[in-house]
Amino acid sequence: LPVRIGNDVWIGSNVVVLPGVTIGDGSVVGAGSVVTKDVPENVVAVGNPCRVLRPITDRDREFYFRDRKVD
Repeated sequence: LPVRIGNDVWIGSNVVVLPGVTIGDGSVVGAGSVVTKDVPENVVAVGNPCRVLRPITDRDREFYFRDRKVD
């Protein structure tokens, strides 16, 4: 089965993605995770099996980009 990985997705090292799984746009998958189910858009997901830890909010984007202006 095909694996679908969205745009702007960060995947940590040693991540295993099982067949047929979809990872939504803008998500982050933590290192060493085993992705067994679909991951929604704009969330941080970690673990074995991989689960959603929290959503990515505008506050996270402000912290990451700090003084840089990004559209």
